[in-house]
Amino acid sequence: MKYRIHDNPVLGNRVEFKELCEETKGTRTVAEIVLRPGGRVPFHYHREFSEFYEVLEGELEIRIGKETRYLQKGENVLVQENTNHCYFNRSKLPVRFKVVIQPGNIGFQLLIAILNGLAKDGKVNRRGLPKSFLLFGYVSVVSGSNIPGLMSFLQPLLNWMHRIAVRRGVEKKLLSDYYC
Repeated sequence: MKYRIHDNPVLGNRVEFKELCEETKGTRTVAEIVLRPGGRVPFHYHREFSEFYEVLEGELEIRIGKETRYLQKGENVLVQENTNHCYFNRSKLPVRFKVVIQPGNIGFQLLIAILNGLAKDGKVNRRGLPKSFLLFGYVSVVSGSNIPGLMSFLQPLLNWMHRIAVRRGVEKKLLSDYYC
């Protein structure tokens, strides 16, 4: 990975990798995230890994299935694989939290590096998502994140866009520009 710290100028968030998947022999990926006031990550789920969240400063609202939790400094929660979840910072101050992904997942690392690189290059919309549907499909699939509910009908299309990105050499360019 080129850099351990990734700032997103569009969303105003920061991710710092403390432990990379390849450093832990695949057992975990550990990151510290600073989420700006109003920041959020929409509902999604992961088939291949669980996420353990621990708040270091501020308050994090996290929805796990239909349950909403408000985590304060020192509090934590585990989100198991295949569990719909999202999180928000509804406060007026940034929230800083740690996420431990088990087993480690290089796709999560790629997602952060590529999305933040695209943001710096002006290739994302105001919500921080790639303007190009091809790029959106690629990062969606490589991240290991899945869309639940009615939006899940998009998953086959995203999978197809990912395959096209690989065939057209887009993946190689993204990895070269933002990851390796």
